[in-house]
Amino acid sequence: MKRSGLTLLAALLQFGSPAWANPSEVEYLSFSARDKNEIYVRDLEIGEVELLIDQKPVPIRQLGYKNTPTAFLFLMENSPRTALYPVSVPQLGQINTIDHLRYQLVSGFFWPLLEVGPVMLVHFYQDFEILQDFTEQVYQLEDSLLRMEPNFMGLDRENIPVARMIGRSMDRLLQRPERRKILVLFTATVDRESYKSLEEYRQLLRMSDVELYVVTFAARFPSTTGAGFEQTMNGYYFQNLVKETSGKLYFTEQLSYLEDSLLDLRSRLTNSYTIGFNVEPASEPTEHEVQITIDRDKSEVNHRKVLIY
Repeated sequence: MKRSGLTLLAALLQFGSPAWANPSEVEYLSFSARDKNEIYVRDLEIGEVELLIDQKPVPIRQLGYKNTPTAFLFLMENSPRTALYPVSVPQLGQINTIDHLRYQLVSGFFWPLLEVGPVMLVHFYQDFEILQDFTEQVYQLEDSLLRMEPNFMGLDRENIPVARMIGRSMDRLLQRPERRKILVLFTATVDRESYKSLEEYRQLLRMSDVELYVVTFAARFPSTTGAGFEQTMNGYYFQNLVKETSGKLYFTEQLSYLEDSLLDLRSRLTNSYTIGFNVEPASEPTEHEVQITIDRDKSEVNHRKVLIY
């Protein structure tokens, strides 16, 4: 796990990140915004957006919406934690979390995303397995999900390398030419080994232009009695990762919460904006504080808080 993260970090340092400035290049930041009624804003104009870098206003040269090329990678945990049974039998109350997720995804979830860019599907237990490489064909995505079998076999329910799988997915996304790169992780909880490398992966996400969204099949506030390390530290771990990007963390302890979470996720992914702006070149990449606001009453804007260039 650590080797994978360090390899990715070395590559970013050697070749540079899309977030690092070049004198002749425009830098980009993505964000989403909700109005006072918590509805995603769909009609922003460039004059309504203000960008501050290190508390100083910076002119915005471009404002992209659904015309911004985007690559999506969906990373799904398919393990004995999310697949308790060989097959789901709702009549007997036997429903695999991974099966419920598959059902939701094949129920028209991908259509709006494919209007923006290609989608890749990956599932994992101990290994990183591609279900469907990047495609813009919805039938290929849905067929791969329908053919996926629940991985209920296996004795190890604790040492599931979530962070290493995030690193593998980032490797794939960083090879893509699209301006926006979105990683969506579906997992039960963080594991102990991944937790140890929290700071390493925070830095990886801060240095890259990959935006991370996480759907965890766990409680937002676990019980104070009987909760293990993974459940206790789960929210803290993933919240620290997603806040390095413009992403979001969803808690879906009960399967009934999953549909609402996916609806919000899809709406956020398809109603995000990307701004382009010039920055002054620097001899060495440094961290800069970012603030984006919009001219809408009582609005909420979600974006990266730190940019490296």
